[in-house]
Amino acid sequence: MPWRLRTPRFTNGLFVLLLGYLVTIVVIDELTSRYLRLDVYAAVAPMVAAALCAYRHTIVIGALDFVAMTVIYGVLPSSVPTVARAGAILSNALMVGASITVAKLLRDREELLERERATGEAAQRALLRQLPLRTQDVVVDGFYVSSQRDALVGGDLYEAVQTPYGTRVLIGDVRGKGLSTLGAGAAVLTAFREAAYHRRNLTSGVLAMEQGLARYNASREGQEPLEAQERFVTALVLGTDGGAGSPSDAAAEEPMSLLVVDCGHVAPYVIGPDNAVREVELAEPGLPLGLGELVDHPRAVQRVVLPPGGRLLACTDGVTEARGEDGSFYPLAARLHRWAALPTSELLSRLRADLDAHTGGQLQDDVAVLIMERLAVPDQRALEAVRD
Repeated sequence: MPWRLRTPRFTNGLFVLLLGYLVTIVVIDELTSRYLRLDVYAAVAPMVAAALCAYRHTIVIGALDFVAMTVIYGVLPSSVPTVARAGAILSNALMVGASITVAKLLRDREELLERERATGEAAQRALLRQLPLRTQDVVVDGFYVSSQRDALVGGDLYEAVQTPYGTRVLIGDVRGKGLSTLGAGAAVLTAFREAAYHRRNLTSGVLAMEQGLARYNASREGQEPLEAQERFVTALVLGTDGGAGSPSDAAAEEPMSLLVVDCGHVAPYVIGPDNAVREVELAEPGLPLGLGELVDHPRAVQRVVLPPGGRLLACTDGVTEARGEDGSFYPLAARLHRWAALPTSELLSRLRADLDAHTGGQLQDDVAVLIMERLAVPDQRALEAVRD
């Protein structure tokens, strides 16, 4: 059992149980013939402690076991031959020593794994910031689930930044899944963050992301299988009009116009203030990042109007293509219609729990879900950060 799964309640309870087991062995030994050898049964206690209990528990159990067997076979009067008694004490000492050694090795291994996990978590958190994310005029909340066990991030990516030209939001999905996609995701994210601050229009920023991905793919030539060298990324890039101190300061009662560049990504949904849910139909979905050179015209910028009090939900195909045990796809639209009246935090909690239930906790792909809504009062801290 991995160290991180051992709770204090479990290990303490098992420790008490093993103590009781040792006492039982000693009592039975006293009530039965001296020719009934129980040292082997007593040695089971430190072995179990080494595998399932804490290191200190193993030392205590091992010491008590050795003392008990030494007293029984070495101190108390017995008709058992001396050689047999000496053999019982020696074999028990060897078992106790081996158990303590194993317990120490397991403890050291788990401590190393914990350090590596903490290092990996810090690195992954540096790649993807924790949600929710706030800009001057919007808040973006959501959740992320990696399909790879013990990983915090995988092939999906997201970001929301305040720039001199307005808010910029990204959600994307790298071809593939798990930790092997981190490099391509990092290349796209880095290009997005840099371009968002220095390029006014969205298409220019998307071009920078495509160039960043192309450089990454070129750097992997000959180092990975061919399919891993040709990563492409589906993405949805959204932005608000204007910069700091312009339309972002408009009253929250006015509709918000969002600029959208779709790079072959899953269509978003708009949840209206009347709880109506509609899938956004984009006229030109475009090709994924990494494939843009296959067409000779620039990517299209489209507009989506977010009504006052409305929300926009964007996700990756890890949600829409999640399969249940019967092979059915996850019914995202139906769930959104059912939960449209819920606050954002509760809607996200319901969605995540229901997705786990639908798949039986066995996600086939990484999952990212974002819900963007307008702030009732512009965030002046984000504004000041951009001005500085």
